[in-house]
Amino acid sequence: MTQIRVLIADDMALHRELLTKLLERQPDIVVIGEAGSPDEAVSTTGELSPDVVLVDLRMPRHDPQGGIRAIRQIVGKHPQVKVLALTESDDETDVRAAALAGAIGYIVKSVKAAKIAEAVRAAHAGKGWLDPSVTAYLLHDYRRASQESPSRPALTQTELRVLQLVAAGQTTIEIADELFIAEKTVKNHLASIYRKLGVKNRSHAVSEGYRQGLLN
Repeated sequence: MTQIRVLIADDMALHRELLTKLLERQPDIVVIGEAGSPDEAVSTTGELSPDVVLVDLRMPRHDPQGGIRAIRQIVGKHPQVKVLALTESDDETDVRAAALAGAIGYIVKSVKAAKIAEAVRAAHAGKGWLDPSVTAYLLHDYRRASQESPSRPALTQTELRVLQLVAAGQTTIEIADELFIAEKTVKNHLASIYRKLGVKNRSHAVSEGYRQGLLN
């Protein structure tokens, strides 16, 4: 029997251990390695060449974009590897961001072990897999995309740079230092970005930026 080789990337050692135990009960799945950070996830993928990588989106805990960056880099460097986004949340912005980063599927950690194994098999076969709890979000996105006007104001060069730095995980203070502007000016730029993109927060702005092709 051909086994599906899986890498688990999660900054919580206990989560990695539990996932490993759950998956290795399946005769056709073997966990070949673990990673505890976004950078380690990317480097270990290159070293071990797994078939499927499970990537925790909130990795590390204080960086909501860490997992997204790891997914984007893994898919970009190793297009033959299938990536499943793994999270404790079914937040719609996470769903969008994971899909835009290149994840083939999205798993909420609370699902049963059989569903996680099912998702791994689907990903290995090149088939998308979505937790049922997030399907409604995608349908909403399709409806919104078909209805929204394409004539929103374009971002200025400075606003686009601010958005890029937000996507890189920088704080408002760090962005101000990077661009040699006041922190209040950064906040004004963010407010303008939110208005132009039709979003309410940083995470959603990054997700929308990828969706509109403003980020890559």
